[in-house]
Amino acid sequence: MKKIILTSLLSTTIILTSCTPVVVGGAIVTGISVANDRRSAGQVIDDKIISAQIRREIHQNINNDKHIKVMTYNGVVLIAGEAETNKDRIKAEDIAASINGVVKVVNELHDTIPTNLKRRTKDSYITSKAKSSLIKIDLDGFNPTRVKIMTVRGHVYLMGKVSSQESEAVVEKIRNLRGVRKVIKVFEYLD
Repeated sequence: MKKIILTSLLSTTIILTSCTPVVVGGAIVTGISVANDRRSAGQVIDDKIISAQIRREIHQNINNDKHIKVMTYNGVVLIAGEAETNKDRIKAEDIAASINGVVKVVNELHDTIPTNLKRRTKDSYITSKAKSSLIKIDLDGFNPTRVKIMTVRGHVYLMGKVSSQESEAVVEKIRNLRGVRKVIKVFEYLD
């Protein structure tokens, strides 16, 4: 009996302190990331739902969706990766634009064959290095979890709500990392 009470108490404590993912409206939201985000909790959830809907629609409607990545911030959707034809690239953008809640679509898809596993592994590594490098930024009020990062073919895409000073610091940290070919800002600015 004591074990059950202890387990229940521990579970409740963890959930109330927001240290575990919580399922809300079909989207998984980690309380810590929501607490540090400059968007409302509702907008964070909406953005996750928008991204999931776009991925699903692209998967169902584009035969060659081998490497189309989607990231949403405040209703602004970034699609990046490869679509085998220009027609598929445009179709992916149209799909994204048709989803309820989308304010703008930034289409960074290239009409070319999808990258191989080796390239994607390098891109994942670059994303990890980029996220880690942001911890070293020493600006009042800056929190690295507020910057969303996606890498495709060595191009690092940045999203989030930041000040101009934060944007400059982020780009400066990331642009010289090994393997980074280009940094593309899709930021929303506070100032």
